[in-house]
Amino acid sequence: MFKIDKKDQLVVHVFEGVTRRTLACGKDVLMARFEYKKGSKVPPHKHNYEQATTLLEGEQKIIIKDKKTREEIHVKSGDSYIIPAFFEHEQTSLKDTITIDVWCLAP
Repeated sequence: MFKIDKKDQLVVHVFEGVTRRTLACGKDVLMARFEYKKGSKVPPHKHNYEQATTLLEGEQKIIIKDKKTREEIHVKSGDSYIIPAFFEHEQTSLKDTITIDVWCLAP
């Protein structure tokens, strides 16, 4: 129950050039590893929980916005960022990129 073997970590094709490996998922938290090919895009979307991301490798352009705010950030290997709940966000991979994403699913 506490350990998740690599063989049990589901790999999913999310978008063109983007795959997700679910590393661990509990009642209130989910952690995943994403791999992005250079030029891949994640379209604008939002969710009702926070997201924290760390880039292990690569470089991305992230656009984060709500009704009052729009911010474009460039992140590289070793950088991290937070996306608040209900903020729309999208990303473009400027290089092949690997991230670890964590979502707090608790209300």
